[in-house]
Amino acid sequence: MKLILRKKKAFSMVELLLLLLFVSLITAALTPVITKKHYKMPKPANHGAYLCYDKGNGKLHEVRYSGKALTTVVFDRDVTQCTFEPPQKVSYFHVSAIGGGGGGGDSGYNGGSFTTMGPYTEQLNPLNITEYMVSPQQRDITSNDFKNYGGKLYGFVVGANSGKGGDQLYATRSDSYPCTIHHTETYTTTYTTVHTSSTCTKWTEVTVEDSSDSGSDSSGSSGSHSGGSDSDWDSTSPEGSHTPDPTPSNPTAPDPPKHEVFSTDNGHWGNAHDNGSVTDTGSRQEPGQSGLNGGINIWIPGGNTHGGETYNIKDKKLRLDLPQFRFFNPNNEIAMLYPKYAFLFSSNDLLAYTYNRCDHYDYDEWTTTESQVNVNTICDEHRNYYTYGTSTYTGAPGAAGAICRSTIRQGGVGLTYNAVSIPASGSDGESCYPSYNLSPEYDSPHYGSTECTGNCATAGKTAGQPYSTITFAGETVNAENARTGGAPATCQGNGSPAGVAGTSCSPATVTEGCYTGRYGYCLKRWNSSTWEANTTYEFKFTYSQNYLQYGLAGEQGQYKTMVIRSFKDKEVPITIGLGGSKGVDGGAGGNGQATSFGNIMTANGGEGGEGGKLTAPEWLEGYRGGAESWPAGAINADFVEGKRVVRQEGGVEPEKPKPNNLSSNILNFLAPQDNEKITEIMDTYRIGYGGKGGGSKHNCWFGEYRKWLDGGELEHSYALPPEACRNNYERIEAENGKSGAVIIRW
Repeated sequence: MKLILRKKKAFSMVELLLLLLFVSLITAALTPVITKKHYKMPKPANHGAYLCYDKGNGKLHEVRYSGKALTTVVFDRDVTQCTFEPPQKVSYFHVSAIGGGGGGGDSGYNGGSFTTMGPYTEQLNPLNITEYMVSPQQRDITSNDFKNYGGKLYGFVVGANSGKGGDQLYATRSDSYPCTIHHTETYTTTYTTVHTSSTCTKWTEVTVEDSSDSGSDSSGSSGSHSGGSDSDWDSTSPEGSHTPDPTPSNPTAPDPPKHEVFSTDNGHWGNAHDNGSVTDTGSRQEPGQSGLNGGINIWIPGGNTHGGETYNIKDKKLRLDLPQFRFFNPNNEIAMLYPKYAFLFSSNDLLAYTYNRCDHYDYDEWTTTESQVNVNTICDEHRNYYTYGTSTYTGAPGAAGAICRSTIRQGGVGLTYNAVSIPASGSDGESCYPSYNLSPEYDSPHYGSTECTGNCATAGKTAGQPYSTITFAGETVNAENARTGGAPATCQGNGSPAGVAGTSCSPATVTEGCYTGRYGYCLKRWNSSTWEANTTYEFKFTYSQNYLQYGLAGEQGQYKTMVIRSFKDKEVPITIGLGGSKGVDGGAGGNGQATSFGNIMTANGGEGGEGGKLTAPEWLEGYRGGAESWPAGAINADFVEGKRVVRQEGGVEPEKPKPNNLSSNILNFLAPQDNEKITEIMDTYRIGYGGKGGGSKHNCWFGEYRKWLDGGELEHSYALPPEACRNNYERIEAENGKSGAVIIRW
């Protein structure tokens, strides 16, 4: 085996020394470069200063100083354009530019909104009222308020009732014998009827003239008509009628009956014609007012209707001036018709009449036969049928417990109430009902005529304790519960006797008639004579509130500063940023303008402040009295807590401009100008300040604050402030922003 050995190459001592020498040389060469100051921070040299600013009169102003303490004024003048001429042989210039400040926002204030709130109503339980609930932090009511207006109270408890006795039900049977099977049979019945009729074949018209003329009667005939006489009538009789129709057994018509004076009841009207005839219309009509020949409507008495029949009145037969006769009053003078006859009346006296008499009749007779089918129901079987009814005997009623109350207390703080809860009444006794089936049945009844399950109903129960108890304002009240329940019913009748009521009370029995439910309290308000159960106090209050308005201050202008070693131009133009205008009518202020130093440096203007800001509505403090005489605007009056305060909001001063680029570039670091002259100018003209925000001030910051308890006004209620005080407010004006400036030191 051949062994081959290779030597690892390494630096020799000489090589290492050369390397160290090389590194040392490089390090030594680099050290001055790293530690050398390329920019030395200059300190302000008091050789001179230049300022360009706005003095507030709308004109630019520039001033230049020289000397170590800037005691020499080179120039101090108003200009239309600021221009900086750099002096010669100056190593460094310290330049500061400040933009114009923003205008302040306007408050828009017109007194806020003074408002009286309420009245608000709160219901307060008279019990368990604590001192904290009536503290000034809560309702500002005192214990004395409850004594004065809290009325009188007592606690009540009603003893438990006892239950009624159980009911007893019994059954009664009803027997019957109905048909259960039946059939029907039919039969026919025949009827024969004989009919007869008569027809008049000869008529005779009979006219009776005026029967009131000289007491004599006359008659006349026309054509084939036979004459007639008024002897057929009895003028002294109030009755009368036409001749009846004949019959087969009486072929000749009998004599006419006595005439009657017809009334106008149930009648109708007929139409009169020119020839003296009258047609029955068969309907009721209103009478006219003309004569007989003028179309008079003539009254026809009686309930029968003979529409279309015509009757004659012969004028020549009557000794009357018929055309002058008025037929419109049925109770005075009127012509009246009855079937087949005409009558003329004057009041109740018959004047004349005409009728037709039948002198011959023909007769006819015939027979008809009719059949009728009838159905009969025949019962084949009857069965005994039994139904059952039930009746109930009731148990005796239970009894009531006693109604008791505590001692009557004055309303106030700390009244408590506790009740021992027991059932309101004992249970009712168990009722007893039959367990057997009472369905209807046939033939053999399962039960007798009456059935009862026995005297199994039970008596009513009591509450199980002798008393119902409450504790009212530390006093224990016991009301005796009902002592026994009602007796149960029996099969013989209703239960008796009723339960025995509880009557024992400690300490007193309720006599005021005030209780609702088992437990509670009764209240008689301070201004009432009536006791009310479980009611509440009514706490009512009003208060006033108002708010203020303000605007925010404008922001300060930007403040920039830098160091310049030289200028390319001999003159550098300067533009001074003007301050923003103040807001109006609650609006925001205008933004400030930018300040520029040539094209070297620009400082932006500040933003205008927001306007029309509102404070949260405040609950105004009230006063106890005496503020009515304070004059409006008397801000130096003696302000007493709880009476009158002055409230102001807004008008806040903006912040002073501060350099905002001191840390942006350490090579451009420059501290603020600290020369007294320069500081005085900056403070006097508030260089770059924003405008103060608008605000508001109210010199009578109080209002109404009134309270009532159950209608009684509390002693510490506050009255409404006078109008002069409610409107005693001021508006704090906003301000414009201030212009910027350029300040140069060398």
